Amino acid sequence: MSRVACYALRMTSRERAGEMSVTAIGRWMRTAAVVAGVLAAASGCSKTESAAAAANSAPVSNTGAGAGCTGHAVCADNFFIDAVAPDACAVGAVCNVAFKLVATGAFHVNDDYPYRFKATDAPGIAFAGTDAAGKNVFSKPAGDWKKTDEKAGAMTVKFTAQDKGQKTIAGTLKLSVCSAATCLLEQREVSAVVSAR
Repeated sequence: MSRVACYALRMTSRERAGEMSVTAIGRWMRTAAVVAGVLAAASGCSKTESAAAAANSAPVSNTGAGAGCTGHAVCADNFFIDAVAPDACAVGAVCNVAFKLVATGAFHVNDDYPYRFKATDAPGIAFAGTDAAGKNVFSKPAGDWKKTDEKAGAMTVKFTAQDKGQKTIAGTLKLSVCSAATCLLEQREVSAVVSAR
């Protein structure tokens, strides 16, 4: 039985008649706050997180995002990933796409994890990674991962468009988020579309 239903059953006859005491009003306000918090958590990201993501990103591919994952490249129970791409990229110039990881709830980014992104080869794209594993590998040891705060960090993927047109920067991001009780190790497919001009 829900907490709201329990409180409704415990109401006194005076409270049901509309003569609520200060204590009863406080109890109903706490219940409303709990219900609002549960609904906000169930709906995914907070307004602040969604607004920050919208303000910092151009339209990107939502490939791999499930239903109810509007505006994010990937959504999971304890984190989401946003793809932050430039509006346009000049042919022959080095451009960046950032895959921003944001931990949610009681989770935070794992400082000890060796974050890594392996880009999928794409026609008309030359990746500029400096990781020893190859030009299409970007990692924390190579300096491509930057923690921005306790709950967020971003993997920057550098590339050069070799010709004009829509280019998809895609690959696998290896990541980790932790709570006080556990650490999760994840691999997620992410992508962003960039217009090369």
